[in-house]
Amino acid sequence: MKTYLRIHVLLYLLIAIIAIMALTTLGLISGCDPIADDGGGKNSEGTPVATTSDPWGEMPTEVNPFYFTDFDQWVGKPLADQELAKLINRPIPEALQSGRGFVMFYRSDCEHCHHMLEQWFTESVPAPTVAVLVDDTDPANAMPFPSTLVERKALPRGPDYVISTPALFAVKDGVVTGFASDPDDAASVNACIASNAE
Repeated sequence: MKTYLRIHVLLYLLIAIIAIMALTTLGLISGCDPIADDGGGKNSEGTPVATTSDPWGEMPTEVNPFYFTDFDQWVGKPLADQELAKLINRPIPEALQSGRGFVMFYRSDCEHCHHMLEQWFTESVPAPTVAVLVDDTDPANAMPFPSTLVERKALPRGPDYVISTPALFAVKDGVVTGFASDPDDAASVNACIASNAE
């Protein structure tokens, strides 16, 4: 099943890359170049660059046509540094910035996502938990959200999210400490949940 999902994700990614290359070549989409920070608080033109102590920064005002990420690579890195995580609607919950918390990306029509929520986050939660809706499915197929104990957030509607759900992350002081994606693999989910314990 995992091999099938990975092949499926890679095919979506390949199709998206080809489409973006074609649209870029035709001049139908263009990127914007961010102002480079030389580390001295000024950009390449010598103009001061605004800095913020908030690692999440402002909510992006533009989104890419698609997003692809290898969730395994997030472990050991700040959650706020992940391009996909930066799209979580604001305000960012405190549990994702300091202390112990969990974040799970899910789809409203995903049976595995609902199973993971029902199994580990319905009767009690090990720490503050945030469920982030990957809003790229048909609302007519949505299942009722199974937990009243979990804070709900969402990614912007519009882009193609070439990611597999559910994706559960343990977070400690803003850094990802564990990852699990298979609700039927209790050992993996329990290891993820234990990875940020004090």
